Amino acid sequence: MEFIQAHYLEILNGLMLLITGSFWIDMQKKKAQLKKMNADAKGSDADATGKLMDLYQEALDDLKKRYEERIKDIQAQHDDKLAELEKKFNARFTELEEEIKRLRSNLELWKNKYRKLKEAFDKYREKHGDK
Repeated sequence: MEFIQAHYLEILNGLMLLITGSFWIDMQKKKAQLKKMNADAKGSDADATGKLMDLYQEALDDLKKRYEERIKDIQAQHDDKLAELEKKFNARFTELEEEIKRLRSNLELWKNKYRKLKEAFDKYREKHGDK
C-alpha cells in the first residue's frame, strides 16, 4: 500500500508515457494516410485541402476520445487494484492482530506456569534446605 502511494505518480507517468507512445504511433499512421491522400489530391488543391482538414480534425477528435477512454480505464483499474490491496491489507492486519492476542495469551499462560513452578521450587528448597 505504501509502495503504491509512494510511487503513484511514477506509475501514472509511466502509464501516460505508454498511452502517449501508442497515440504517437497511431498519429504516424494517420500522417502516412494524410501524405497518401495529399499525393492523390494534387489535381484539385481546393478539394484536397478540405479533405485534409477534415481528416486532420477527425484524427484529433478520435485521439481526444481515445485518450479520455484510456484515462478512464486506467483510473478504474487503479481504483480496483487499490480496493483489492486495501482489502488484502485489512485482512492481513486483522490476522496479525489475532496472532498478537493469541501470543499474549500464551505468554500469560507460560508466565503463570513459571510462577507456580518457581513457587513450588522455593517451597521445596525451604523444606529440604539448600543442599
